[in-house]
Amino acid sequence: MDWSKDSINLYLDDVLVNTCQLSQTINADGTNPFKNPQYLLLNLALGSNGGDPEKTYFPIKFEVDYVRVYQTLNND
Repeated sequence: MDWSKDSINLYLDDVLVNTCQLSQTINADGTNPFKNPQYLLLNLALGSNGGDPEKTYFPIKFEVDYVRVYQTLNND
């Protein structure tokens, strides 16, 4: 994901799959949720697609190798 002050570009394996212009993400009340501070949430969901986790084998290991967040320098 490349998030700039003007747009958000989503990539999968270095291929651009979606672009969203932030000027088009304004709510009915005039606010823009993408102009607010954000946070990163890693979620371990049990069950598939909202399914029943009863058939899930425990214990489960949830490993995250790494998470990278980059911020560009603002040279304005």
